Amino acid sequence: MNKDKREARGCDAMEDCGTLGDLAQQSERACDVMIISDDDDDVVDVQQADVKQADTTDSDDDVFEDVPRADTAEDYDEDSDDDVFEDAPQVRNTEGFADDSDDSMPELGTIEVTVGDDTEPRKRRAVVTHRARLVRRSHHKAHLIVHLLSTQLLNHICTQPSTLALCLSLIPVYVVDRIQQHLVPNRREIRRDWASADLHYFLSSFQALKFKHKRGRGLDVEQGFWEFVETRVATRAWHEPMLLVGMLRVLAFDARLCVGIRTPELKVTVKESVEIERMYKSDVSWAGQVQGTDICRAEELNNGPTELNKDDQKWWRDSVPQYWCEVFDQVSEQWLTINAHTGIIERPTQLASGGKRGPCAFPYILGIDSSGSVVDITRRYTRDFVNNTRKRRLESSRNVQDSVWWAEWIKQWEREHTERDIHEAAEMARRTERNTMPRNIKDFASNPYYVLLRNLTQHEMVAPNSPVVGTIRGECVYLRTHVQKVCSRMAWRRTGRTVKDQEQPIKHTTTVRKGVECVSEMYGLWQTQVVCPEPVVHGQVPRNEYGNVDLFVPEMLPHGGTHVRDPGARSMCKELDIDCADAVVGFEFRRGATVPVLDGVVIATESRDMLLDALREERRIAIATARAAAETRAVQRWRRLLIALRVRAEIDSTFASRSSRSTTTFTTPNTTFY
Repeated sequence: MNKDKREARGCDAMEDCGTLGDLAQQSERACDVMIISDDDDDVVDVQQADVKQADTTDSDDDVFEDVPRADTAEDYDEDSDDDVFEDAPQVRNTEGFADDSDDSMPELGTIEVTVGDDTEPRKRRAVVTHRARLVRRSHHKAHLIVHLLSTQLLNHICTQPSTLALCLSLIPVYVVDRIQQHLVPNRREIRRDWASADLHYFLSSFQALKFKHKRGRGLDVEQGFWEFVETRVATRAWHEPMLLVGMLRVLAFDARLCVGIRTPELKVTVKESVEIERMYKSDVSWAGQVQGTDICRAEELNNGPTELNKDDQKWWRDSVPQYWCEVFDQVSEQWLTINAHTGIIERPTQLASGGKRGPCAFPYILGIDSSGSVVDITRRYTRDFVNNTRKRRLESSRNVQDSVWWAEWIKQWEREHTERDIHEAAEMARRTERNTMPRNIKDFASNPYYVLLRNLTQHEMVAPNSPVVGTIRGECVYLRTHVQKVCSRMAWRRTGRTVKDQEQPIKHTTTVRKGVECVSEMYGLWQTQVVCPEPVVHGQVPRNEYGNVDLFVPEMLPHGGTHVRDPGARSMCKELDIDCADAVVGFEFRRGATVPVLDGVVIATESRDMLLDALREERRIAIATARAAAETRAVQRWRRLLIALRVRAEIDSTFASRSSRSTTTFTTPNTTFY
């Protein structure tokens, strides 16, 4: 009987599934529709509710009723315990919709859906790239190298015997006779009391040589100079300085050929960076694209007529020259600057700035003597080297390698320093120190002599009772030498110093660590003293709160202790029952945390010899064990090889005769294998 009931219920369930299938098809045809009204833009949710009640022959317990779809979470009550599903209220006929009795679908019209945003994508803001900075620094260095080597070539031509003979032929005879009378016997130098007078006498005769100027024709350097001497028509900016240097050297004066080098600015603008990136990607030739050194206007006029007009002639003499001459005055023991275009002794700062109280026109000025040694004499020709000229040089670069590149590269051209060179270097250093205080607040950040309180870092402060050397816009100015370094207690301990007792922190700094503000107490050098570690007593090594020995500097080694730097020292101390402590020599940042760096152990001095002997014996035993293991492995490999050869010989002697008449035999010695 139960079996008949289960079969009846199965048939009823199949009929119900058919009825539910019909309902699903009708619900798909009468889905919900979202219609936007043109008048008030209200959204009306219309639900088609014309589904007819399905005819069922089941009992009242098995009746399935239609349940509407819940649009929101509020339509469904999770706390209700009643499992009876009720019909949702049906929406009556609304204007613009078909009647419920009509089985046809309503006319919905056209629905437009817009996906995405019509706004244009935001353009990426152009910035100065690392490649642009690297290219500009490379151009800067290339200008220095090329100009220095070209000036070395010009100086080499001035020292040739043929050039000196040619220069001597242009000097009047009465000038040569007078200078020869004042020469020191058996020495190629003029007497001290006549050097200055003879120099001015010679310059007056040099000014009588009137030179003309024309635009160059692209001749060779030496050929162009010889043509200039013959025709007295200068076509390059270095012709007259070369002639003046050659004349002074042939008359026993110590003369230098000086050159001013204009280099591309180290600071790159956004526009220049974009241009460099474009040229790099398009693989355009860099020739002529480098920001040039507008050195001499005559170089820019090579494509015009040969003769220069009056304006160009005047500009040639009044403009800032790129090449000039320096001669050493024995009376004043100083180097005198001579403008080769006018033959007049001028002040260095006046010549380099074009006769105006302006900045120096050249970030680099070099002087080359007769031996070919090079000296950087820029500090003598600038009024404000630190605040102006230094910013255009490689020394101002934040890159450490670039900041020292020029000083390292020019060393190969320097000679051994004589007493005169030392005096000159000291004079230029004093001149730099006498520079005036910066007039702009931003210049104090990089000034090596003056500083403002706003430019100090967290680990810097002005020492107490430091004098105020000036003010600018209400802010006090201090000397850079009065700036002291301040550190925390742990930082001073890492340098081998400890804070004195009853010392109060002179400064507090706030740092954020993992979202928490931490206040650190800072102390100055005058508040610290050299650390005095506890001594080793009865073989017991003193330890810190972590069980180690702080050994950041050698002075922190406890008295009566020894530092043994051996990886196996700790294990050997345990075997010998020697008291030891790990030596902490520093800290390193690893995996997001600061961990100590351990290097060996610290033990008592009386246990040092015993520990070292044990370590040497252990190392000897380890070496002997490794050698014995290597010999054993070698014997095993030889044994395996010989067995393989003997097996191969037996196989060849057994099976080779069947395929060939010629047999191959392999004889092995009588070897006993263990």
